[in-house]
Amino acid sequence: MNTINSQQMQKRAKQRIPGMTQLLSKRPDQFSLGVWPGYYSKAKGAEVWDLDGNKYIDMSIGGIGANVLGYADDDINAAVCKAIENGSSSSLNCPEEVELPTCYAKFIPGLIKYAMPGPAENQWP
Repeated sequence: MNTINSQQMQKRAKQRIPGMTQLLSKRPDQFSLGVWPGYYSKAKGAEVWDLDGNKYIDMSIGGIGANVLGYADDDINAAVCKAIENGSSSSLNCPEEVELPTCYAKFIPGLIKYAMPGPAENQWP
């Protein structure tokens, strides 16, 4: 199996980034350094392709557990593209800000507040 491009990227990263990545839990050296492809070129469903085009089934950390539907899910991608086309940020509030807590109300009684980490958490009465 050819992993030349993947290994070259790891060497480049080692010269620029402590641990070769910005996320501690995805460090290539926690697996088989020199064998494990630490970087990918594309991902779809449960499969990932390394920088050399080799295909793998991602059975290790699955995008740190955030990808319960797999990578590049067609329905999720379409919804994200629609949100971007409609403008994903504004000085006004989006209706989804009310719709999501309304869905959660089936499981979580009372008011629901989303907060960013840090000072914003303490700004709500």
